[in-house]
Amino acid sequence: MGLPLSVLGKRGLPSVDSLTTDKVYENFFIDVKDYPGFHNSFIKMFSDINTIMPGKHYILKATTKEMEELYKDWKDKAPTDEEKKKLVVDFLNLHVEEYKANSTAMIATGLVAPGAAVVLKKSGQKVPQLKMLRLDLVPNAVFVPTVTLLSLIGVRMFNLSKAPAKFTNKA
Repeated sequence: MGLPLSVLGKRGLPSVDSLTTDKVYENFFIDVKDYPGFHNSFIKMFSDINTIMPGKHYILKATTKEMEELYKDWKDKAPTDEEKKKLVVDFLNLHVEEYKANSTAMIATGLVAPGAAVVLKKSGQKVPQLKMLRLDLVPNAVFVPTVTLLSLIGVRMFNLSKAPAKFTNKA
């Protein structure tokens, strides 16, 4: 009881050491009655972890068939909560991966965005549609870093939005 949730600790998440399998199990798996509830518990667990923990995101690389086999073992072969927790943690150790964003896109955006911001600001003085934004009133020392930062955030959000949804894999 109270073993660290090693699946996420091994993946480099610093604050996960304080979580315990008891707490995770109680929050997500204690009231599970059938397979759809079990599957939904996995989805909710990953959704909560990916929402709460900044930076790193995790995906479950297991097929529906593997999830069903885990549920059968969890329901039939593990009579105690301790054995059920061990089954879930072992399954997570095998099938959880960290989602890696495309670092090439981040580097390219970081290199291109400052120049694009300067061009945008200069063209804002001549193009009628941009002239109404009055970009010439914003100092370059504020405008360029702001546009660069917003561009990097946009690339990161785009990468996360196209991350594969591994919660409902097909067999």
